[in-house]
Amino acid sequence: MPTASVSSGFVPNNPMGTELRYRFARLARFLGFYGSLIGGPRPGAPMRTASDPWPGDPAIGRSIISGRLVFDGVTLTAADNPWTVDGASQVWLRAAHSFEWLRDLAAAGGEDAEQTAQSLLAAWLAADAVRKPASDPIAWSAGVTGRRVRAWLYHWRLLTDGASFDLKNRLMDALGRHIRHLGFVAGIEGAGRDRLSGLIGLVQGSLMLTAFESRLPKAVAALERELSFSILPDGCHATRSPRMQFEAMRDTVGLRDLFQELHQEVPLGLVTAIDRMAPVLRFFRHGDGKLALFHDSREGDAEEIDSLLGQADARGRAPIRCPHGGFERLIAGKLNVLIDAGAPPNAPYDSLAHAAPLAMEVSYGTERLIVNCGASRVAEGDWARAQRSTAAHSTLGVEDTNADEIGPDGRIGRRRASTVVERNEADGAVWIEMSHDGYKKPFGLTHTRRVYLASEGSDLRGEDRLEGGEGHPFTLRFHLHPKVQVSLLANQSSALLKTPNGSGWRFRAAGGSMSLTDSVYLGGPQDSKRTQQILITGVTGPDGSAIKWALQRESKR
Repeated sequence: MPTASVSSGFVPNNPMGTELRYRFARLARFLGFYGSLIGGPRPGAPMRTASDPWPGDPAIGRSIISGRLVFDGVTLTAADNPWTVDGASQVWLRAAHSFEWLRDLAAAGGEDAEQTAQSLLAAWLAADAVRKPASDPIAWSAGVTGRRVRAWLYHWRLLTDGASFDLKNRLMDALGRHIRHLGFVAGIEGAGRDRLSGLIGLVQGSLMLTAFESRLPKAVAALERELSFSILPDGCHATRSPRMQFEAMRDTVGLRDLFQELHQEVPLGLVTAIDRMAPVLRFFRHGDGKLALFHDSREGDAEEIDSLLGQADARGRAPIRCPHGGFERLIAGKLNVLIDAGAPPNAPYDSLAHAAPLAMEVSYGTERLIVNCGASRVAEGDWARAQRSTAAHSTLGVEDTNADEIGPDGRIGRRRASTVVERNEADGAVWIEMSHDGYKKPFGLTHTRRVYLASEGSDLRGEDRLEGGEGHPFTLRFHLHPKVQVSLLANQSSALLKTPNGSGWRFRAAGGSMSLTDSVYLGGPQDSKRTQQILITGVTGPDGSAIKWALQRESKR
């Protein structure tokens, strides 16, 4: 039976009292008395202690001890104060200020790790003291502040065992400022994971510090409210990002375990969110156990994903579609096809969304064939915008224009695609028809993609059609995984793909000119790797244009 869906977004609403508190805090920052607003009595040491639920990397810990600061996969050397290091990107600074790398030092262990942790903490506190409180837009953003609170509390002994009385007092003073600051900004500032991280930091601080336990009910209510907005009814995170799905689930599972470890009642909204997110995380995995590359995502680590799903203890199976998130999955035999068939998210979850309606990825067994470019963890500026472009995905683009407008602020602009999807299944075969109107306003065109997967899993066929005005150049792209070898055959209408295990695939296309060109893969453990892409180009005619294509497995001789 056919099924249909239309994907749309939403904007969460905060209670009036929360909004007023936030506006007052912004006024206090502007007038220069915010430091007094978040000041107050020094909280005592954590009344409860808990261990970090996620293991660190001892090799990274040893690098940090040696002065090579490896934060979010980027290494900088700081001879003295890392908080004033030259050449640091915003990505590196966000990771550095989060203090999540304390788990790597803890994994390395020993007195050197303890001394390094306390030295870096002392340097951070000293650097922060000379700035206006909460003025650093990176260090004091809601998400980074929340992650820093959690890291300090999880690794309290690493930071305080053998430390001076002065350092302990300054740390406790800082924790008090952090919790009060989060009370104003958590759940309001930030996008994606940052909104959730700020609230989880506020909940964890209220849960573990006696001075703030009276704030716990309101903090939990705010967290549950955010989860009700950021986790869609089908369990997909509102950013529509597989990476964010993993990170949000890891954060919530860690908080749930903290409640259990401290013998506290786990909030129902937290349990419900985890149960809904787990099947969708499974949905986003290819046969290699790693993540699909949609919306600022990289492959990730299969063992970490396995570990998270095991710890979550949520047994829901991966669905075949996420109608609210806007994703479709076709699977037959060993062939797995994932398609982004949804509209872009609305603010505040759109800051890293890619302009890639109807983009697809294909894997066979543990090998990826057709991919999207992914997202570099260090990309900023023009390069960051390039990886979000329609051209960086396996879909169709018109006149080198993004199908969704990416505004100067990095958010999705007023021109955003809306999508319609219809799915049919019969006798193990799947047929999906999808369309989007992202090119309607600039060019008068609608893009329709039809995909058919035969039941045996060796025959994938598709058609990409543009309907509307004539005379518009278009390019249909199929980015290939770096391990796939490709050669264009003499007829210029088919190509042969070979994978490392010897599997051969023939790609055919009609309705445009086929060629091969270079591409880049940003989804793996290396930050970037050269690869190739199949291009099919043409110009729309009076009746539009249609490209028919097929990917079929070659039988072994």
